[in-house]
Amino acid sequence: MLGQGGFGSVFAGTRSSDGLPVAIKYVTKDEEHEDTEVEGQGLLPLEVALMTRVNSAPACPNVLKLLEWFEHPGRYVMILERPDPCQDLHSFCEENGCLDESQAKKVLMQLINALKHCESCGVFHRDVKPQNLLICTDTNEIKLLDFGCGHLLKDSEYKEFAGTLSFAPPEWFRSHSYRAGPATAWSLGVTLYQLLCGSLPFRSARRVRRLRFPRHLSADCRQLIRWCLKAAADDRPSLQDIEQHPWLQSTVLLRLSCTLL
Repeated sequence: MLGQGGFGSVFAGTRSSDGLPVAIKYVTKDEEHEDTEVEGQGLLPLEVALMTRVNSAPACPNVLKLLEWFEHPGRYVMILERPDPCQDLHSFCEENGCLDESQAKKVLMQLINALKHCESCGVFHRDVKPQNLLICTDTNEIKLLDFGCGHLLKDSEYKEFAGTLSFAPPEWFRSHSYRAGPATAWSLGVTLYQLLCGSLPFRSARRVRRLRFPRHLSADCRQLIRWCLKAAADDRPSLQDIEQHPWLQSTVLLRLSCTLL
C-alpha cells in the first residue's frame, strides 16, 4: 500500500505485459460521485475526466500520467505511472531536512509548469501541497499527482471546498468562496514555505499574521512567499507573475549564461 484516505487506497503494482511499475488507485463511489462529459468519450468520473484532459497531447512531464482505468459497480480503478525510485516531497523533506533555495527553485519551476499545463487544459487541481508532489530521487524531476479534489476550471467563484484546510486561502474562511487563481497562489506560498522552513506559515489560515522566516532565506525568496500569502486574494500573483519573479529568474539567467559559455 502506498497511501490511504477518504477516497480509497493506492497500491504499488507491476504491469504484467512489460514489468512497468504502476500505482493502482481504488476509488470508492459515493453519493457525491460526479461524472463529467468528455468529448468523444461520454461520461467519465470527474477525477478520470480531469486526468484525461491533462494527459492529452502535448503531455506535460511534470504531471503524473493516467495509463488506464476501469469502472465497477461500487468503485473505479485508476492505473497510474509510478516513477521508480520516487517519494512524495513531504516524506522526502522529513527524511532529508528542508530544501535549500536552489532545490526549492527547481521544484517550484516544475510545479508552475505543471499548473500552467493544467490551466491550459481547463483543470483546477485544488489540492497543491508537498504530499501531492512526487520527486524522482534519481533525476529530481517533479510530478503533480492526485486530482481527486480537482474540478473544471472557471472564472467565477467556487462555493464548495475540496482539498486540505491547512492549505486553504483565508477568503474561504471569511466568505466560503474562492477563485482558482488566487487560491492556487496561496497554496503555492504555503507549499514553498513548508519546503524551505519545515512548518506551515500560520497556525490557521483563519488568522493571517506576520510571517517569520529563518535568517538564511534570501530577501527575494521572502518577498515571493509574502506575495503569494497576501490576505487579499486580488493582491496575490498569477502563475506568470511567479514565473517572472526575480527569485526564479536568477536561476534561469544563470542557466542561460552557463549555456552560452
